[in-house]
Amino acid sequence: MPMSWALQVLLLALAWDLILGEPPARVHPVVIMGRAVASLRRRVPRTRLSGAAVASVMVIGSALCGHLLLELCSALPGRAAEALVLLCAAYLLKSTLAFRSLLETSRDIGRAIEKDILKARDMLPALVSRNPSGLSSAQARSAVIESLSENFVDTVVSPIFFFLLLCPWGLGVESALAFKAISTMDSMLGYRTPELRDLGFVPARLDDLANWLPARLGTLFIMAAWPGRAGPALRASLRYGRATPSPNSGWPMAAAAGALGVRLEKPGIYVLLEEGRSPKPGDIDLALSLVGRAMGLCALTAVAILWQLP
Repeated sequence: MPMSWALQVLLLALAWDLILGEPPARVHPVVIMGRAVASLRRRVPRTRLSGAAVASVMVIGSALCGHLLLELCSALPGRAAEALVLLCAAYLLKSTLAFRSLLETSRDIGRAIEKDILKARDMLPALVSRNPSGLSSAQARSAVIESLSENFVDTVVSPIFFFLLLCPWGLGVESALAFKAISTMDSMLGYRTPELRDLGFVPARLDDLANWLPARLGTLFIMAAWPGRAGPALRASLRYGRATPSPNSGWPMAAAAGALGVRLEKPGIYVLLEEGRSPKPGDIDLALSLVGRAMGLCALTAVAILWQLP
């Protein structure tokens, strides 16, 4: 069976991510999305209607820009156009993925926690949104494990899910870009502060909707990544999956807590696996191994699905 175009795009995107990592910020599609959101935020009223307008512009605009770029490449003369379209599609899809970046950032912060907690606190904002200034070593480990398992969905499962969703109609890349626009808006606007409560309402609800199924699929991948601990992971996710303010993030985080047997806590907000022990040195490495295997299972599942497409 010949390799489908979508499968070639996915394999190239995965290789690009794992080998080369993130492209420069000036040409990174997601960074450009972030700049667009920041620009719109400064220019629109702080209302729900404005938030809906920003969401519409970003989602449609991101997908349309990706589509037009691919169309432009395909319109070039000569046989090289086909290869250029493939490379461009792989680049755009890769920009929505963060296998390597997520694992490396989590690993580096984990190492810093064990050597210099003050340095680790300075590094934590690259991964988590909470105030790290007063976190103990155990709380910092918890924050890394929580963010690693939650962002596994946002940076791996969801982009691949949306790529697969519209692949049969030739719109997989555009679909992944549209999702990433939603995710970017949520990360920048989806806060319950007086300034953003109304403006970020629609982007936050869109993100909840978009990640609903991928979050639960990600939970299954985490369980499958450690078969011997699948039972505790399942029980923890069923018990604590709804314990977080987000309807989605608790599921993969609780599954990771159950698999590792650790108590994960965002002080004053939620506790996952109350009966678990506090995270200790080495637990971040275990979490990295767990999520790394889950990432591999997700990628292999996508490859298997695309292998069946003409």
